[in-house]
Amino acid sequence: MRGLKSEGVADENISGIGGDQMGDEGLESLWPMDELCVMGLWEVLWHLPRLLRLIHGVVEEIEERSPDVLVTIDLPDFNFNVAKRLKKRGKFKGKIIHYVAPTVWAWRPGRAKKVAAFLDGVMCLFPFEPDYFKKHDLKAIYVGHPLIEVDKTAFQREGFRANREIEDSSVCVGLFLGSRERELKKLSKPFLQTMDALKEQYPDLVMIVPTLPSLEYQVMELLGSNEVETHVVFKQSQKWNAIAACDVALAASGTVGLELAYAGIPHIIGYKTHPITTLLLKVLVKTPYAHLANILLEKEVVPEFLQGKCNVNYLTRGMMRLIGYPEEQAKQKAAFAELESQLRLDSDETPSKRAATFILS
Repeated sequence: MRGLKSEGVADENISGIGGDQMGDEGLESLWPMDELCVMGLWEVLWHLPRLLRLIHGVVEEIEERSPDVLVTIDLPDFNFNVAKRLKKRGKFKGKIIHYVAPTVWAWRPGRAKKVAAFLDGVMCLFPFEPDYFKKHDLKAIYVGHPLIEVDKTAFQREGFRANREIEDSSVCVGLFLGSRERELKKLSKPFLQTMDALKEQYPDLVMIVPTLPSLEYQVMELLGSNEVETHVVFKQSQKWNAIAACDVALAASGTVGLELAYAGIPHIIGYKTHPITTLLLKVLVKTPYAHLANILLEKEVVPEFLQGKCNVNYLTRGMMRLIGYPEEQAKQKAAFAELESQLRLDSDETPSKRAATFILS
């Protein structure tokens, strides 16, 4: 949105569905974005009736507004259904561009040909992705990962710790429980049990818990009986300072893993999905890893504790190794530097500027 506005697109000419940060740029969201966010194959089926109603409503809204360009952002289970319906109904005459290319290199490579039937363009985060789509005559461009626009020199690690009166000798562990309610429900028990176990070994343990404003009530309720010194951060303006203040972290598998890697914070990940989703993913997924850093570097830099291994015993051992062995932290940090060099663009252009230019072209 910033890139589009810098190219002369007026605020009032941008409408759609988005979260708080898009709201900060002036967007009045047509629906709460949380209603669209369903992950996992089984979970999507469970929510299908509600999603279908939402899809129908969004399609009709787009047809009524008749924009020149529709930009769908991630959430393929939702957005691709919207795009396919728009193409089939034929009332919408604008272009449809998807931002964050589906990971056809990781699973279901046949999707590249399928999306070419209803998309006019796709914007990719990684340099090797466009070729998967171009061979199906879909316009595709590498725009770069938006993470590289985050200025790491502005992180205020010491300032955050001083403001929260966290002692220099404290072991600061970041706890990232996920961005959705169902992730909180599945992961809070093993994650918090792990924190209790670590507290026994490290009496000066401090927990930093960055989360979303929309999850404030749920997170505070979960942490109510917690005995570890805890600092919960809801303000998105403080998110990166909170991350930088962590010595190590335990995180839900997802975007936050890449953010931690970019910030140079050693960590492990854990995750649980519905058993049916797990079985389907074992058949469909072509990569041996879940963490994007591990996938891109083609080795397990960040330990992954998924499904049956996402329990207090495995997670505690993983965190103890990370805290107790500085060489493990150094190994991760060296790999994260390598990863960052992969994400950097060759030119001075920013990902948002390159994306805006592609949309307008």
